[in-house]
Amino acid sequence: MKTKPTMPFLKQTFAFVIIFLISTVAFAQNKPLIGQVLDSLDRPIAYANVVAINQSTQKIGGFGITNEEGRFKITLAPGSEYLLRVSFVGYKQFERLISDWDSEVQMQIVLEQSDTELGLVEVVSEMPVTMKGDTLTYKTDAFTTGTERKLEDVLEKLPGFQIDDNGDVKVQGKKVDKVLVDGKTFFDGDTKLATKNLPANAVDRVQVLKNFNEISPIRGLDNDETLALNIQLKEGKKNMVFGDLTAGAGPQERYLGHANTFYYAPKLNLNLIAGTNNVGEQTFTLQDYFRFSGGMAGLGGRTGSRVSLSADDLGIPMATRDNAASLETTLGAFNFNYTPSKKWRHSGFLIGSSSDNKLGSSSLRTYLNSGENNQELLTSASRVENQSGLLKYGLTFTPKEETYFKYSFFGKLADIENSNFLNSNFGQIEQNLATVQSRTPYSLQQKGEWYHAPSEKRVYSMEVNWEKKFSDPLYDLTTNLKPFVNLLPILDGESYQFLQQQEINTRTIEGAFNYYHILNSTNHLNGSLGYQNIYQGLTGTLNQVGSEEVFEEFENDNEYGLQDIYLGLTYKTKWKKFILSPSVYLHRYAWQDRQLGEELSYDKVLALPGFYSKWSIKTNKSLTYRFQSEANFMDIQKLAQGYVIQDYNAIFQGNRFLDNGLFYTHTLDYTHFDMFSGLNIFGNLNWQRKHDELITTTDFAGINRLLSVLNVEPVNETLNGDVRLDKRYNKFKFEAGGGWNAFSTNLVLDENPTRNEQFSQTYDFKATTTFFKVLEVDLGYSFTANAYNSGEIKNTFTTHSPKIEIDLDIWKGLKLNADYTYNSYLNKASGIRSDFEFLNAFLSYQGKSSPWEFRISVWNMLDTRSIRRDSFSENLISTYAYLVQPRYGLLTVKFDL
Repeated sequence: MKTKPTMPFLKQTFAFVIIFLISTVAFAQNKPLIGQVLDSLDRPIAYANVVAINQSTQKIGGFGITNEEGRFKITLAPGSEYLLRVSFVGYKQFERLISDWDSEVQMQIVLEQSDTELGLVEVVSEMPVTMKGDTLTYKTDAFTTGTERKLEDVLEKLPGFQIDDNGDVKVQGKKVDKVLVDGKTFFDGDTKLATKNLPANAVDRVQVLKNFNEISPIRGLDNDETLALNIQLKEGKKNMVFGDLTAGAGPQERYLGHANTFYYAPKLNLNLIAGTNNVGEQTFTLQDYFRFSGGMAGLGGRTGSRVSLSADDLGIPMATRDNAASLETTLGAFNFNYTPSKKWRHSGFLIGSSSDNKLGSSSLRTYLNSGENNQELLTSASRVENQSGLLKYGLTFTPKEETYFKYSFFGKLADIENSNFLNSNFGQIEQNLATVQSRTPYSLQQKGEWYHAPSEKRVYSMEVNWEKKFSDPLYDLTTNLKPFVNLLPILDGESYQFLQQQEINTRTIEGAFNYYHILNSTNHLNGSLGYQNIYQGLTGTLNQVGSEEVFEEFENDNEYGLQDIYLGLTYKTKWKKFILSPSVYLHRYAWQDRQLGEELSYDKVLALPGFYSKWSIKTNKSLTYRFQSEANFMDIQKLAQGYVIQDYNAIFQGNRFLDNGLFYTHTLDYTHFDMFSGLNIFGNLNWQRKHDELITTTDFAGINRLLSVLNVEPVNETLNGDVRLDKRYNKFKFEAGGGWNAFSTNLVLDENPTRNEQFSQTYDFKATTTFFKVLEVDLGYSFTANAYNSGEIKNTFTTHSPKIEIDLDIWKGLKLNADYTYNSYLNKASGIRSDFEFLNAFLSYQGKSSPWEFRISVWNMLDTRSIRRDSFSENLISTYAYLVQPRYGLLTVKFDL
């Protein structure tokens, strides 16, 4: 791996601290205004909006929302005159001009009740934040500067929002499950497609919808706590086509083309997204394809039943901008919502994507075996090619508010090929290999839902689901040395090539009937009756090219079936500030395994309890606890007795005598969201105990491994948690967080019981401030430590990463964005340190009211060629050096429709 001299880590950190102190001084020049809002009876008014409008600029200088005691605090720049405006629905608006105030003296404001509701629409439109029930609405103009490009740039400016590198959104510490645009689902609620494509200049308001459920008959009856965002568009963006078109080119044959077009009308919504590039802009990735379910989750997981199906992406390296040497992606996506009447709604989407990604890496692998030789140096060059498509259609019929019916069809298919050229050096033995993994998986799913509330006391629902999945993994292995020595008897030759073919069919049929009996306004019962049937078939063979040898031990022709019939009861009650909801599901399981000319049958009865509780400490503070018990069953690939090649040095054999595992999960969530103090705290703790878990056993033969699976009696445990806080002032924001993950797994290595342990910890902070209204500076720092322990083999990997981002308005539409990250990576066991850094810069120009934007982008200006990562599996520890894209630039032109 190439390393190069960089500024010493401490010196760089010192520079970051100096900039941070300067920004703190700039913040200290502001002055707080504190007060309390009361009604005419001296009762505090919570959630009143307090806005201070700068009279010289006519822009919002500061705003706040009152807490439960009616108190507020806003931070203003002294030396200007402000119009202080206090608003709350049902009360007359209060206004007062202020130019000087005492930051230590609380201002008292009394609102008078309004005699008429006229004018409320205008008042609400000026409120930066409003809260009504479970809906929190942000007026985006109060937080943005007008230079934001996409929805993700807008959301990052809102209090309590967090967006990760994948485009996933969190609000008040909870992940957003669905995104709507003007109340209609956008690409089935996919947050990434929304945040990466919706133009910022089209967004008027962002609504946070807590406990979202579009099905009115059961609204408030479940404990899902679905979180949704509704993006409300500006009036000028409705009943017309809007969006943007972008085209770019640069040296080294770099190119980018992207188009977003949107049409929103009361009855018809259309969204079209298209793009192609080779600069690493991945709107829709292979990871997205595998996770995309079309919003059609199975029914069994709600009741505690789960079948751990082997992943379709097993063995496929996932490419991202920071680990790939080359990225080429193409996307076409179309989404529609058509509502011809209040009763009928048609919706759906079509997504087509392709990618051609190249990866290169070198890794030092430490095998957790008991022999003297346990380290391998492996270099690889990989290419992953993928073409995929997804389709969904949904028909919703609501003849009246108390009745809801929906039919959905979802399908996806792909053609994936992963080719690898490997060089392995183990124990002074060098081996050259070439592997090709390909597959053309597809899945089809249909779902029907019916909900009906014949009275205020009773609600009925019925759900049925049918799904078919198919995968045909092909593994092609070529090597110059005899593979799987001491595992397989293979005749000597100059070179060796093996072809392994498999076909895996899975079919699921499930249905559930629910009856809700509402006892009163704070108590209800839910009875459930359901059935699930899963069938799987597996065939597989192995052939050696140029040889007539038959590998009978690799032959599979198996069938597996699992049936689950269950009866469940859930009780939910609300008592003062508490919600309590115990549940229990009684399951009768039966499964059959047919292979080797013999059928084995099993059955058992299990009671799986659950519990949900929520303590609403205050309207802005809550504590939620969940307990879930789960029966985790095997799939056919874990039962198949025939051998399967998993890697160039790993063979897997299933175990048909497996039993299910029992998992018990405890989750604790804490939320503190305070607009008065500007301090928000979110925390999560998850503890899982796994009884009789299916674990991997490994028998080593030099570098080769024979893997199998069995139920382990000792309990495996996982404990993870995270905490995040942000503190927001008028022109200053501070964020800090930490994440911890610890697990202990009991394994069998070389027939010896072994305990693997891992403790990972991550800490980060970010400070944002603005200088002279034209320069925004983000200072960040993150630290990651991964400690791995297996018997006598221990290692810890650490990474320090300070970062700075700037957003500078140079002059009349000329703007500079840049980000710099320095990374210091240390392998403590070997003492090897690696320093690598990234600098990206973007210069853009867009005249006032002009639809044209011109942009020069340069990525990786320091021409860093590799980065460091590490990983820990059941039988090896790896530290990687990944090749990354070299320095490259692009000139782009964007036109706003």
